[in-house]
Amino acid sequence: MYCIRRPFPTIIVALALAVLPSRASALELWLLAGRQLDFLLGEVSGDASYEHIRYTTQFHKPFGGSPGLMKVAEYFEAKAREYGLEDVRLVRQKSDEAPWQARAASLWMVEPEIRLLADLHQTPLRLADYSRSADVEAELVDVGAGLSDSDYHDKKVKGAIVLAHGPAPGVMEQAVWERGALGLVCFPDPDELYFPVNALGYPDQIRWIELPEKGSGNQEPAFAFVLSEREGRTLRTKLRSATRPIKVHAKVDAEYGGEPWMVMVEGFIRGTEIANQDVVITGHLQEEKYSANDDGSGCANTLEIGRALAKLIREGKLPRPRRNLRFWWTTEIGSERRYFADHPEEAGKILLNINQDMVGANQGLDVLRVQNITQVPFSRAHYLTALAEHVVRYLVDANTPQLSIWQGGGSSAALRPIYAALGTRHRYNAAVIPFHNSTDHMTFTEAPIGVPSITFTNWPDNYIHTSDDDLWNVDRTQLQRNAFAVAYLALVAASASDESVPRLATLVYDSALAHLATDAASAHRIIIKATSESLPEAYRLARNQIQQGILRERHALETVSAAGTAGSPQARVVNDLLAALGVTEKTMMAELESYITALHGGDVPDAAVSGIEKMMARKLPRVAAGPTEFEKAREKVKAVNGLHGLMAFEVMNFVDGKRTALEVYEAVKAESLYAGEDYYGNVTPEKVDQYLKNLEQSGLISFR
Repeated sequence: MYCIRRPFPTIIVALALAVLPSRASALELWLLAGRQLDFLLGEVSGDASYEHIRYTTQFHKPFGGSPGLMKVAEYFEAKAREYGLEDVRLVRQKSDEAPWQARAASLWMVEPEIRLLADLHQTPLRLADYSRSADVEAELVDVGAGLSDSDYHDKKVKGAIVLAHGPAPGVMEQAVWERGALGLVCFPDPDELYFPVNALGYPDQIRWIELPEKGSGNQEPAFAFVLSEREGRTLRTKLRSATRPIKVHAKVDAEYGGEPWMVMVEGFIRGTEIANQDVVITGHLQEEKYSANDDGSGCANTLEIGRALAKLIREGKLPRPRRNLRFWWTTEIGSERRYFADHPEEAGKILLNINQDMVGANQGLDVLRVQNITQVPFSRAHYLTALAEHVVRYLVDANTPQLSIWQGGGSSAALRPIYAALGTRHRYNAAVIPFHNSTDHMTFTEAPIGVPSITFTNWPDNYIHTSDDDLWNVDRTQLQRNAFAVAYLALVAASASDESVPRLATLVYDSALAHLATDAASAHRIIIKATSESLPEAYRLARNQIQQGILRERHALETVSAAGTAGSPQARVVNDLLAALGVTEKTMMAELESYITALHGGDVPDAAVSGIEKMMARKLPRVAAGPTEFEKAREKVKAVNGLHGLMAFEVMNFVDGKRTALEVYEAVKAESLYAGEDYYGNVTPEKVDQYLKNLEQSGLISFR
């Protein structure tokens, strides 16, 4: 049993209190003047965003230069011009994915009865992307999952069409390329998790399926028709009870090949003074038919933000910002990487990015749906994280009814709600979370670009990449709230000046205290789990957690200086708060040592440093390639078993030619412990050292 020998340190109490700011501060957006805020709240419209989604849901718009993708791009180009954005252009970019489109496709049962099973005119999702043309009549054979030899035991599939519930690429390999089947009819396994949900709860969804363009041996895929889980089970039952073979007729008219391309649209609201600190707002154009929330909502909101801000500036209700506001509608991830490869100098002209990917979820349809907003990765620490926490906290509180307000004689309704005229009256279920990737913001934060970025992405979502991602599951109210949040963030960043530095710096400092409370808690968990034998190593990790937390918050606070003029009187606030963080670090370190003594007794041990850590301290990695080389080699870097992909991402990001390999490990380790190992896994020196070696082998970094 542990014995507490001295009073519990008060610094943790103070830090913990910082996690929960007062209601007054939470319900005040004080980085814009009152009238400007009121105009912004009144002008941004979720109803207007929704109308743009009506248009985009008409088209199937996958990667690979599809006609639907170009139609949607042309729509946003035309609307951006109509709404008064400047220097609008549509850019056709090079791509690695060949164009594909299907003109017609149908699947009929022809024996023992006539029945239409699937048709492209029902929805393009009925045919898997990259299916090839065919006109065949053959027996339908059930192969179960269709992924293993046992699934094909005693079954003749050569010259047949197979029914399977396994992933289509795997079934294509086993049934068509290995055993000579003519094509596939696929439906989801009711027990297979597809993103966060299994098919059993949504039996009538048609899922978006994509075949590989080529097999490992350069084989051409055949075709795959897509059924819902209910339709697949019904057909399987019919096959099992049939007294004679069931025959189907599959007909596909599809075109594959030609010059690969993708597309992005760009527009500006030009700033008055600063041309090399652009604030970029992104949403991506390509996805399957419908894709109302992913990412029709993000594209529509980006357009609505551009319209609202341009109109308010034109009418004199908002001043023109000092920095450029830049609006990008992209082919997800590929457009940005291609753009930076073609224009490597542009990355240095971008201050930050705010991405919107799935920002219209009707949260009343599914209790799982949460509007998540990521923090900036720790490798790109920036005031944007504190600013996002500020506006999200406001929107959550303002749109949540409070019993205490009603008990005091006020209205039982939400305090300062934002509702679209035709939207719901739901609360704003939102949270700021540790960073993730897999959407456009990652292309800004990743090396060698290095631009701070966040994304608004609702997750989990039971409708993504299915026929259910349609207009009916989008809420105009949530569109409006998220559009307002992004507009506020972008406008504050683009307009920041000497006058706003004190408030912005104070906001970042207050947020830093809350973040450091999390670091302190992480350090305490490390110590309380330690044995007497492991205490020296635990002390090193706990101390590193605090040191890295202070470094992160210092970097974030230093970015506020760029908002104003170097050496201005207002900039002294940043310097004073940086000095205060130095005092906080000393206090937290002293408190940590007191905590160790209280729990374990005796003196604080020397921090243990392992042999591999000493070796890593002598290695200095630096980036050795540019955007073009990264675009070609990034996906070929060998993964390290047990190293979370997001932490591998951060290993690369922390390489700056100044940090040793050991310091890269220390930074990534602290980030993983801040979120928790359940979130980011266990980061070890061995894993980081090996991943750095893999990066070196790929030519992306070198050591000196």
